[in-house]
Amino acid sequence: MIELPDLFHENRIPELTLSLILYIPIGLCLVLIRSVILLLLFVISSIFPKNSSLNQLLNEVISLILTFTYENQTVGNEEKDNRRAAKILVANRVSLFDEIVIQRFICNTNCKVVNLWKENTWITWLKLNTIDSSRTQEDLLDLCCNEIQHSNSQLVFLPECESTTGTDGLLKFNLLPFTLAQKRQLSVLPICLRTSRAFQIRTSVFNSHPFADLFWFLFSPYTKFHINFLPVVSPTDSSSDEVFCEKVRENMCRTMNIEMTQFDVREVDELKKRPDLLQRRHEQRRAEFQQMIQLVHQQVPVASVEAIRYDLETTKNVQKTIANLNERVAAAARAANKSSSSTTTTSTGAMTNSSGGNGHRQTYERLKQELIEKNRQLFLNKNCN
Repeated sequence: MIELPDLFHENRIPELTLSLILYIPIGLCLVLIRSVILLLLFVISSIFPKNSSLNQLLNEVISLILTFTYENQTVGNEEKDNRRAAKILVANRVSLFDEIVIQRFICNTNCKVVNLWKENTWITWLKLNTIDSSRTQEDLLDLCCNEIQHSNSQLVFLPECESTTGTDGLLKFNLLPFTLAQKRQLSVLPICLRTSRAFQIRTSVFNSHPFADLFWFLFSPYTKFHINFLPVVSPTDSSSDEVFCEKVRENMCRTMNIEMTQFDVREVDELKKRPDLLQRRHEQRRAEFQQMIQLVHQQVPVASVEAIRYDLETTKNVQKTIANLNERVAAAARAANKSSSSTTTTSTGAMTNSSGGNGHRQTYERLKQELIEKNRQLFLNKNCN
């Protein structure tokens, strides 16, 4: 059962490696260069009046200097039409720059981001197309209705209101975008976001300051955003705002293969007052993960610990990892047998002269096949029991 601390990273860097240590001087140089360019952007945004052209320029330059790369994981050909037609876009929150990433993908100069959280970050100092939350929910709803009706804007919402890992679960959403969709009878376009970086540097950690997140954006060689546009979801007259919201959230969780939690931002605020609970939970998870690695290694001893760890981080399931590793071992054995058979056919004379080495090879292959069969039987017996 997933718990609230599981939705957040505890540490920025999971492991200090030699490659990261060697990269530190380069990273600090990037921090200096990128900081100067960001200061210039701030000066430019302060001088010129706020408009769509300035917003597009800022988005492009920030994406360029921070080296944002993108992987569009959308399945289907209709997603471009959905992007242009949808008036309300909803995404999970994973980093400080989600707004810029989505606006850049939408390619609409009249796209605005609605901030649903109270605290102001440094990004609000730049004159980007945003609607802040310094008003009541009712006033914000009326303002959004006017934006859609009179200026034909596309509105982007990040209703989680807190940056999470994007790989474990979703917080409960703020209802405002779904109330807006029901009121105006508009479809909602869900967007799934996930990030990755070199050296496994996390884009956000629990209760981190925005300037700390910014520093690691400046330090990292690149930040890759994995983005997935889902099919639009339309409201129905019979469903309430809560039901419509949960339907969209369920679709996103199913696509991202994560849990649909019942935690909300108020519980996150309470957790911030007890950081010891987060530390204790992550210590427990590390111990559980180590036990999972040992269990898999007992069942598949030929697999390396690194391979087991990598697969478990993806599947989060011991049985799936055992099945995956056994399949890889079997595939490697089949490839080795095929290569051995091909070599035997093309060079029979050479194989005859090295019968001693061939005997060792056959013994090795026989032992490998026996080990694979033994692991398969153990796995089947465990599942049957």
